[in-house]
Amino acid sequence: MHLRQAIPAIIVLGAAFLLPACTEDMFDTENDLVVLNDSACDVVVYVDGREAFTVKAGSDRTLDDIGNGRHVLEALDNQRSLVERRNVELAGGEDYYWILNDC
Repeated sequence: MHLRQAIPAIIVLGAAFLLPACTEDMFDTENDLVVLNDSACDVVVYVDGREAFTVKAGSDRTLDDIGNGRHVLEALDNQRSLVERRNVELAGGEDYYWILNDC
């Protein structure tokens, strides 16, 4: 077999090994919000004025597919005092990682 004849077989073999390594995250079109709470207190996270979830101190949580566009993110402590507010603009498929250090 000449090299020219072997090239298609090499390409197919290479693809067979590389394609399983591709994960669904590479093709994810959702906009996820990932909150990393490095503070000493639990916080309640609001997205666009609606309660999304509570994140325990030293923990993290993810909200799947908040949608692209502009969002207002708020973190409140147990007394419902504002810890931090963010205004974010997300492009399609872009995730947002929010690290909370203080409460």
